[in-house]
Amino acid sequence: MLRKLLKYDFKANLFYFLLMYGVLMGIAVLARVSIAMADSRYLGFVNEYTLTLMTVAGSAVLYLLACGAVMILTLLLVAMRFYKNLMGPEGYLSFTLPVSEGAHLASKMLSGVIFLLLSSFMIFVSASVATAGLEIWDGFTLSFFRSVIHALRMDHPLVVILYLLESFATVLEVVAVIYVSVCVGQLAAKHRVLGAIGIFLAIYLVLGMVTTLGSVIFIRLLEGREGTVLYYSVTSIAAILFRGLVTAGSLAGSLLLMKRKLNLE
Repeated sequence: MLRKLLKYDFKANLFYFLLMYGVLMGIAVLARVSIAMADSRYLGFVNEYTLTLMTVAGSAVLYLLACGAVMILTLLLVAMRFYKNLMGPEGYLSFTLPVSEGAHLASKMLSGVIFLLLSSFMIFVSASVATAGLEIWDGFTLSFFRSVIHALRMDHPLVVILYLLESFATVLEVVAVIYVSVCVGQLAAKHRVLGAIGIFLAIYLVLGMVTTLGSVIFIRLLEGREGTVLYYSVTSIAAILFRGLVTAGSLAGSLLLMKRKLNLE
């Protein structure tokens, strides 16, 4: 039954995601073409550097805005699917299906994580399109990124694996916090969507404070080892465990509210 729930979750949002990715790729291609045609000699400008700079800057800003919009819209679509399918009018039908609340939550969690990862991948692909054939990875830029990679010890396999696991744990955390925020927001008599948004912001405010405090503690404990493989390994493992606890707590809270305090609209 979980497979069928996932199928419907994907079908419900597939059109919107395909449209969003199509627009993103279109902007990436437009940015690449604009940069390629930035040579002002073909347009009769005397100061060729001015037009080139304006074209490249405008294309870059538009593309970066599109990337930000994709991530924000992805989070909104994931949240709205959960809200409409389980808390809105569709909820009455959803909860008549012969599946548990846990199965509904698992389906939403899997689909939300997959869509968030897919959006991240599409941004990477679009970035490759926007910079294809450019000398952006030559000279100073390449040297800069090599320095960053070395400084973060991403040239060490263990650190790279931990960074990837931490990134995945972050995705799980974001989706789980969205869902528990929607569930808590349903406890309000009015303005439940605004309540969910407020809960989401409040949770991340608290998480930010805890993360900052944890960073200070680790800096103290690992003083003198900054920049080493040990330092980045320990901090990444701590972050993974912390995000895992937040994810587990959020999912447990969502499931409890769905079972005992569900307030459908």
